[in-house]
Amino acid sequence: MFAHMIYGFTGPEDVQWIEVPEPVAGGGVLVDVVAAGVSFADLLQTRGLYQMQVPVPYTPGMEAAGLVRSDRPDLGLAAGQRVAVLVSHGCWQEVLSAPPERVLRLPDEMSLEAGAAAPLNGLTVLLALETRAQARPGETLLVHGAAGGVGTAAIQLGRALGLRTIAVVSDEAKRAVALRSGAEHAVLDDGWLAAVRELIGDRAVDIVLDPVGGDRMTDSLRSLAPQGRVLVVGFSAGEIPTVKVNRLLLANTTVIGAASREYFEHHPESVANLWARLTELRQTAQLPDPPVRPYPFADAQGALRAIVEREATGKVVLSRQLSNGQPRHPPGA
Repeated sequence: MFAHMIYGFTGPEDVQWIEVPEPVAGGGVLVDVVAAGVSFADLLQTRGLYQMQVPVPYTPGMEAAGLVRSDRPDLGLAAGQRVAVLVSHGCWQEVLSAPPERVLRLPDEMSLEAGAAAPLNGLTVLLALETRAQARPGETLLVHGAAGGVGTAAIQLGRALGLRTIAVVSDEAKRAVALRSGAEHAVLDDGWLAAVRELIGDRAVDIVLDPVGGDRMTDSLRSLAPQGRVLVVGFSAGEIPTVKVNRLLLANTTVIGAASREYFEHHPESVANLWARLTELRQTAQLPDPPVRPYPFADAQGALRAIVEREATGKVVLSRQLSNGQPRHPPGA
């Protein structure tokens, strides 16, 4: 089989698509991968900047979707069954051996590309909104970076949870993406606080979900109502902001971390529980599939460049369905 491999932390350009031995099942579940998610965390891993590093060489990729290769009656899985996988790494390969507790059954109506896009962002946002922030219907949610994978998941899930959602984006094309994803309002990030105040008047924001970081933390805190919460999900801008805690004291507000990978390691049962909740919301709140931007499975470099250059809207995925099912050579080879 073929897999993407990282041999050093030199960036996306040195991710290699090479032939490697197929994995053995061991105690895991063998999955023929059809699509795999690409995230900002994957980009950081290629540069050695992610907070949890894996020794090289290794295959990146935290989420995938595909078909169970062999019957596993002990786990209630049948050959050919459609599943998603959420792991720490190893999804950018044609065959994956996944821990049974990280194999998630796909709803019948969910595509495999959407299945590869849903686990990391969907479960991270659910963890952030319901578990960490304890969001309540009727509250106002503001989402930074709202046209990206995390942002569109936050808009969709916020709407499914009964939140009034406001998107912050960098340009008009991304504003359109955010509105299509279900945001009630979308504003540009240049002067976003004044624009939000003009939209909602005296009613302040209850929850800010921020996967961007950088210099917007101060205005995020200023936007909050009393008892409001800022959810820190990531730092795609590259800069980790600081907080003057007197702002939290005076307004009775809170800054909350929502690091799903670490949470799932300490609470392994939460992966299946949150996936069940995500599946429930698909039915009860008509939660749609996440928007995806597919790349040929062999083109991890192109997918990562789209994230570097901030071209990507929705969730970037590698898809074998774009490569006649069996990619064998990287683009240009």
